[in-house]
Amino acid sequence: MDQRDDPTWIAIELTYLGETKVEEGTFEASLRSDLGVGPDFPIFLPVATYVKDGATVVVHLMEGYAFVASGLPESSYFALERTSYVNRVLSSRTGPQRLRTLSVIPNQNIEELRLKLRQQIASDISVGGWVRATEGTYRALEGRVMGICGDNAFVQIGLRSLKIVATIPLMCLESQREPEGEQE
Repeated sequence: MDQRDDPTWIAIELTYLGETKVEEGTFEASLRSDLGVGPDFPIFLPVATYVKDGATVVVHLMEGYAFVASGLPESSYFALERTSYVNRVLSSRTGPQRLRTLSVIPNQNIEELRLKLRQQIASDISVGGWVRATEGTYRALEGRVMGICGDNAFVQIGLRSLKIVATIPLMCLESQREPEGEQE
């Protein structure tokens, strides 16, 4: 595939209220509403929130920013600056008229950020912990970490009629709160 076919992204600098909304989990819904896009439109928040030992853990890869896929009219992105949760949309002034144009970020850069975030989350996974697979064959399934070897975890996953121990890369797992009644 030609790199020119890859999606590009728009960086949005958040206000303090925007950061608060990210941590509360309400930011993405507000952003989607203000942009007039549905749940399939790509948005990347470089933050992860999960529960470990009864406490909420927030992992920030890059505080104060959100990334939205390009493809909408530029005015849609710039209109976000009139909201209370966006400080500015990254842009530059170009040409003889010094017109403001969006600064775009290649998809490869966003994929690298996603990988770094998954690696940070994976560093918090331990034997006995409850996890959820985020990618691959076991995506969306949950289970208990039975062991860790190198970059992989052995996760016991209980299905209705079968229990298996799957080998899943650590960066494809995220810690979860253990469901009631699942304790060993």
